[in-house]
Amino acid sequence: MIRQYVVRVMSAPVAVGLLLLLGCSGKGDIISMNLAPKVSKDMANAAPAAKPMAGPRVVVVPFEDVRADHAKIGSRSSMWGGETDFRVTSGNAGEETGQAFADYLKRKGWLVQYQKVAPSESETGPNIILSGKILDLTVDAKRGVFLTDIEARSKLVIQANNREDGSSIVRTDAHSGSHDNVLWFEPQDGEELLAEVLEKNFERFVVNTKLEDRAIRFR
Repeated sequence: MIRQYVVRVMSAPVAVGLLLLLGCSGKGDIISMNLAPKVSKDMANAAPAAKPMAGPRVVVVPFEDVRADHAKIGSRSSMWGGETDFRVTSGNAGEETGQAFADYLKRKGWLVQYQKVAPSESETGPNIILSGKILDLTVDAKRGVFLTDIEARSKLVIQANNREDGSSIVRTDAHSGSHDNVLWFEPQDGEELLAEVLEKNFERFVVNTKLEDRAIRFR
């Protein structure tokens, strides 16, 4: 209702001006995005993170990015042909995905750390190493007249290596989500949607696995 009202009361010159403004983005423009979700007011008011539980020590390392473009994570396009690329702020989607996974597990109470390099085996080292591959990681915003449709998708391979017995488990999940008819699109809208889709992959891995002694197994 609000969007309809805003469009209805605009004068013709204002409407034409906005149409020209919305269609002026040219190719080659870049917008930086973070993969780790920002703490919103809703998240701050939600239940606090779980207390660390007794269990194996876990380390998450950067994911291997097997996509053709390691920095690009989508684009914003308009009906007039303008296009703006979305790129990972750090330039490394694999590292940011690993960090986001570790942050998610911490909120679930896991004894987990993120490290850029897997630590060597030792008595005081981690029991489990979590790694993975990025097969797809994309958020696209398609802009029409006044409104923007946002779609995000991800496909990850997550692997867990148990150092106690040398065993491993591997799981692949793909998820997608969308926000339609967004009146004033901002990069944060794309960040939040992509973070939600990523966390669906993390959630499916956690739901379908269990921690036993110093190892992780499928349920």
